[in-house]
Amino acid sequence: MKTLSIETSSKICSVAILEDTHLVKKIELHNRLTHSESLMPLIKQIFADTKLKLSDMDLLVCDIGPGSFTGIRIGVATIKAFTDSLQIPSVGISSLEGLAYNVTNDGIICSILDCKNNNCYYALYELKNNVYSLLEPPKADSIENCLNFLNYRYANSTITFVGDGSLIYKQIIQNQSSKFVIPNSISNLTDTNIHTIDVYHLGIAGIHKYNQQGEDKDLLPLYLKKPQAQRQLEGKSLVIKDMQISDLDNLDISKFDDFWNIDILKDELKSENSKFICATLENTVVGFAGIKIILDEADIMNIAVMKNYRRQGVATLLLNHILHICQEKNIETIHLEVNEENFSAISLYQKFGFKECGRRKKYYDNQYDAILMKH
Repeated sequence: MKTLSIETSSKICSVAILEDTHLVKKIELHNRLTHSESLMPLIKQIFADTKLKLSDMDLLVCDIGPGSFTGIRIGVATIKAFTDSLQIPSVGISSLEGLAYNVTNDGIICSILDCKNNNCYYALYELKNNVYSLLEPPKADSIENCLNFLNYRYANSTITFVGDGSLIYKQIIQNQSSKFVIPNSISNLTDTNIHTIDVYHLGIAGIHKYNQQGEDKDLLPLYLKKPQAQRQLEGKSLVIKDMQISDLDNLDISKFDDFWNIDILKDELKSENSKFICATLENTVVGFAGIKIILDEADIMNIAVMKNYRRQGVATLLLNHILHICQEKNIETIHLEVNEENFSAISLYQKFGFKECGRRKKYYDNQYDAILMKH
């Protein structure tokens, strides 16, 4: 049986082909979560390298999370498209189960992934006689609650921890119990990092699941909690509206990075060729974005979000609104430039379909390139 396995929930985009449980080929790409552009070329490459094609596959396996919400959606959507087009059976494996398969010694395994602010995703498995069994289903909780629960429920058991959470919270874990074990990062057996999701082991887990339960008729992402942006903005009346000069009275420039001064922003708001929008929360401007329009082209001049409201979806809402404005004004091409070190902004633009079209060398502080992008 030939299996295509893909992993997109972590920072590493990876694909593998297995013949039964033998690894035929594996390709990994560390690309800062730009999986939307990387996955299909990797799949094409692995088929070219192995002289196989999609129709040769007997099973498709993908990571359903937890992890990057965008990455998970990309992986699941790709596998579902393959299944629908060629009727190849598919199964989804959680990131936590895939991590558990990195451990090859019998015993209890806690797979744990960091989800920021002393919170984690975790699940518990037991390996016995080459069979992995689920003891505790995936949960999202604080690291303290996780460890207290494990110490209470499995007080007399040795537990092996795997996943990036075991490294980030290593001291807390080891202080909790002498029976909590964190192995070295590099496995002597596989020569891979035992604390990262391995696409080959994900495939093995998928094969075992398929042999025991059959295919997943409804392949869906595993979301243990709502995205951070949705959680933090729920119940708050965030409003996107046209920006006026009067809105500057509700904008605390000190809470934004240095971008422009107020006078330049006032001049742009008065310009007939400029269009600015802002995101307000309880009459406070927490973000704004602007474009300059010349004929049928537009330049995105800035997307700025107050420091306390970053990574909560405000920039995404602003950019989405800007694109709608451009569509209404029949803008053919949208340009922007971004610091090559601003990885979160680059990822956001790529998610909305912007492509790199050039560079300005050492444009920022005579040190960092400006990446030119076009939509």
